[in-house]
Amino acid sequence: MLEISIRFPDDFQTQPRAGVRMEGDELPEYGQVWIWDMFYAQTAHALAGTATLHELREDLELWGVNMSSKIFQPFDHIRSKGHLNLREGFVLDESVDGDNVVSLAVTAQPKEMPQVQISAGQALAPELRAAAVVALAQYFIDRNELFAKELPLHILAFRKFYGDVAPESDPASVESAPMFAIQKALEYFNSASQGARH
Repeated sequence: MLEISIRFPDDFQTQPRAGVRMEGDELPEYGQVWIWDMFYAQTAHALAGTATLHELREDLELWGVNMSSKIFQPFDHIRSKGHLNLREGFVLDESVDGDNVVSLAVTAQPKEMPQVQISAGQALAPELRAAAVVALAQYFIDRNELFAKELPLHILAFRKFYGDVAPESDPASVESAPMFAIQKALEYFNSASQGARH
């Protein structure tokens, strides 16, 4: 089992930052995007119909559109240009502590996709729940080039799913949207690799 905790300071409104900690089993690189997809889908469902979700989606989708055209560029170049920063002014800070916490419990059975259970205090502001999605993505981006290049495709697949298949408010979207994102990203990379061979 893996426990992920995302903590926010009391002054988050004026200094947007978060601390991300992982305890327990090591998460394979390819598993990170699935964990994030599940987290995003569950959070989107919980915040469905709110201005907070609209803003989160706008931030992610704008970054996804801009970044998707750069995923085959040299990674150091992408990083040096600041393209890996998901949200302007938002930083990860390991020293952040406090009671404003979103926790993820990740469990996996053999030959099955990991399951993600989210817990957050009732008093936790919707803005912090949304910011936790950004924080976890930024945490993985900073550590995993594969994640950074795959995430834009997943974000754009989520946009298509919520626009064409089912809205965030549909309970089925919690499971279906991540599967859709994985499938679309695979299709993209398969067609890109075939195109490179021809």
